[in-house]
Amino acid sequence: MATDNFSPINKIGEGGFGSVYKGKLRNEKMAAIKVLLPRSTQGVKEFLTEIQVISDVQHENLVKLYGCCVEENQRILVYNYLENNSLAQTLIGGGHSSIQFSWQTRVKICVGVAKGLAYLHEEVRPPIVHRDIKASNILLDKDLSPKISDFGLAKLIPADMTHVSTRVAGTIGYLAPEYAMKGQLTRKADIYSFGVLLIEIVSGRCNTNSRLPDEEKYILERAWQLHERRELVSLVDTSLNGDFDPEQACRFLKIGLLCTQDFPKLRPSMSTVAKMLTGKKDFDENKIMKPGLITDFMDLNIRSTPKTKPEINHTTTNLSSPGSDNLDSSTLSSGTTSQATFTLTAVYDERSI
Repeated sequence: MATDNFSPINKIGEGGFGSVYKGKLRNEKMAAIKVLLPRSTQGVKEFLTEIQVISDVQHENLVKLYGCCVEENQRILVYNYLENNSLAQTLIGGGHSSIQFSWQTRVKICVGVAKGLAYLHEEVRPPIVHRDIKASNILLDKDLSPKISDFGLAKLIPADMTHVSTRVAGTIGYLAPEYAMKGQLTRKADIYSFGVLLIEIVSGRCNTNSRLPDEEKYILERAWQLHERRELVSLVDTSLNGDFDPEQACRFLKIGLLCTQDFPKLRPSMSTVAKMLTGKKDFDENKIMKPGLITDFMDLNIRSTPKTKPEINHTTTNLSSPGSDNLDSSTLSSGTTSQATFTLTAVYDERSI
């Protein structure tokens, strides 16, 4: 009833986990209704238990879960509706959004996402690893305050329904190398993804753009090149027309590079990142090392032939392998042992090996 029988007119999104519809509840509240793909191996009781856990996780920078509908293997989640859609559809990707993202608004979005992730990582027990931080999962309310969405799917969805196997094109640019290649999913993988997102927000462009010259296609690689030349300020979004704080913008970009360092242990915690972004904590920029770069993926559940670079090898990866952070591995799924393997052909920038 809320969605007019899931009318295509009310469809506002679609991803690897299912489709999202806009609807009006009986209390006149607008809601975002996510219809999960019917693949869950959980029973009703287990699913509802996890829903209860997630509904208790509340933060100003997290989407609020109103409730759920469960019938046989059908699962529907009901969230609060956010008026200004996602960063992917407004700021990133060059869409036709009428929203003007000032530098102050971008700062608010970066800090808000950092605080929301810090809450999931360090205040929730057991901690929640989001595992799919990206522009399309950062929603904006009427005041352009950021809300992290889908933060509970890491617990609700079995391992064989990860974003790796279902939404390849949209998430490749955010994958930490140790997660993509070894299946090591820890909080540090989320921090890597946040680092990429941070650079996207400052630059106003998607992490990968095949239409650009080779040296500019991958934003993380480009950020490192400019950092080495002390020209990071040239990466800042030109649509700001110079109306930004150059020192703060370069600081944000350097924090993005800190978050994406190749060795996970070198990446700061999210609470530390939030303090860095707000100027409450300094960092030694001389210690920033080259980020972990995966410049291209091929054959990730789809077959494709590399055009410009040779294949290295095919690696079979177990996505539910626990990472080095034992505290986080418990959040991969709801106590299930279901596993997923996929064939991966990685094409690396040789300098990053």
